[in-house]
Amino acid sequence: MLDRDKLEDFKGSLSAATRTTMSADDALVRRFVELKPGLIATLLAPVNHLLTGRRGVGKSTTLALLQKRAEEVGDWVIFVDIETHKDRLYPDVLIEIVLEILDAVSPRWTNFRAWKIRRDVRDLSSVLRSLRDAPEVQEEHRSSEATDLSSTTVTLSGAASKKYAAIVASAARGSRRLATVTKVSKTIKRKDSVLRDLAPAISSLLERATKSEGKRKLLLVLDDFYFISQDRQPLVLDHLHGITKRSRVWLKIGSVHSRTRSYVEGDPPRGMQPPNDFQHVSLDLGLSEFKTAKSFLEDIADGVLAPHGLNIRNTLTDTARERAVLVAGGAVARDYFDLLIASADAEWEQRQGGPSPVGKFRIGAESVQAAAGRMLERKQTDLRNDAGQDVAALDSRFADLVSFVRDRDTYFFLVKRADLDSDWGRQIVQLEDLRFVHRIMQTRPNAASMRKVDTVVFMVDIPALVDKRMQKLPVEFWKPRMSDELRKARWVYAPEWSKA
Repeated sequence: MLDRDKLEDFKGSLSAATRTTMSADDALVRRFVELKPGLIATLLAPVNHLLTGRRGVGKSTTLALLQKRAEEVGDWVIFVDIETHKDRLYPDVLIEIVLEILDAVSPRWTNFRAWKIRRDVRDLSSVLRSLRDAPEVQEEHRSSEATDLSSTTVTLSGAASKKYAAIVASAARGSRRLATVTKVSKTIKRKDSVLRDLAPAISSLLERATKSEGKRKLLLVLDDFYFISQDRQPLVLDHLHGITKRSRVWLKIGSVHSRTRSYVEGDPPRGMQPPNDFQHVSLDLGLSEFKTAKSFLEDIADGVLAPHGLNIRNTLTDTARERAVLVAGGAVARDYFDLLIASADAEWEQRQGGPSPVGKFRIGAESVQAAAGRMLERKQTDLRNDAGQDVAALDSRFADLVSFVRDRDTYFFLVKRADLDSDWGRQIVQLEDLRFVHRIMQTRPNAASMRKVDTVVFMVDIPALVDKRMQKLPVEFWKPRMSDELRKARWVYAPEWSKA
């Protein structure tokens, strides 16, 4: 049960747990709950991984714990936060990433035996900085979209040109992968072409540095990769894969699935293609697995609250526990913790107006529902930060979905599976990753004309609907035989619904 003092402990511990972390302390290690058994062991394997999940689901926390476990077994981990480079265009964003990696692997001055590695890092970084800062020249290129990598061209001259030629020549002697050496002191080349020439030297340097540090392997962790524009993501991955291929260096990439494009067909194709180039690991656990999501979230919360003698069962009513998972939209720990904090405030405020002093209490379902509206503003901020040039289209699509479900007096809408591949259908999938809609199940509507039509049931995020009280609560689809109530043909959505 909660009282005034326990309420402070409840809110303080949950608030501390909502912060994004790039490192794992002992407290985080103790309370960490794997979404699926063996998750960290999987990510430790010498394989490239793409780790995806919605904002707040715990990607950064998982990667932070991966770093701690990897270092305990003798691996080397370099953590790159892509958000810090989001204002850079391609290929400069790639150059910035490589420069950050080189800075991290450069031996400290106390390691006198590694002076050659330190010298080579210095020379290579000097060339890359010159390449990044080189003036851009625009040329017309007549080629297909798939192979039109960039119109950025660059001329290296002076000391940078000499260092570049020496680095490339040295790499060519030690690598069969580089068949020719091109000097660019008087030649205009695209920046990404220069980067490809430097790839063998970068690869060799990462290998040497890893060996010098006495590490088994090097894990390059790239968090929030979706901050790179989708049309350039395959190009960035193509270069990074070229640097790390056939070495003891492995990529661990954290991103949002619908905002990630890892591969593009072409001649030649670009990027990394699953399952040959990387394994995809998803942290998304939505309302379609309601009971599993509820257990997962409550286990995490209990770990956070345990030092204060609290747990979810003795601080929320049974109905409130279910409602909290529903409002959070599944296993999104940050949203769940934010909701619990706001619900505690709502319960306290409600009891303050009572006839007697507030004693011990538990948070009820009405307080959870009242707190739901406070979450929408944060999600809208995330949308503006994450969706890039798609913000306006996604805002418009979501507004139309909200109008549709209000018109039907429901929280749910159905989409034909075939329509999810349309432009507007892909917008709904993006809204799902951004936590504005939640996938529930697949079904066939109950109308005779649609009995052979496969559809996906979604629920509009409850915080978007609390400003207009619905006539009834959402269908409790996670309970036996209740999911049949989601098969209504009149809930099938299409953009033309308002004209019908």
